[in-house]
Amino acid sequence: MKAFSQIILYALCLYDIYLYLPDIFDVFKLDIQPPTTDYLLYFDGAMLLAGGIVTGIMLIRTGGKFNKALGVVMILMNLVLTPWFILRGLPVG
Repeated sequence: MKAFSQIILYALCLYDIYLYLPDIFDVFKLDIQPPTTDYLLYFDGAMLLAGGIVTGIMLIRTGGKFNKALGVVMILMNLVLTPWFILRGLPVG
């Protein structure tokens, strides 16, 4: 059961990173659009606003150096990248 929960956590981490890709590509001025679907719009928003924090806390609690480091990265992504990309998206003026 623990292995299954680890797989789910890692999949959520990859999905959260995937959601940041368009904004990260935009920062580096790369014209790459990863495939997306509109069916998961609300889940995507929830993942970007709180999913990385929840996933990060769960990873830290599972223990292990890799899980703790990945958990901290996930939390930092949501606490730093999300507000930064929101502020970049606001109209100036």
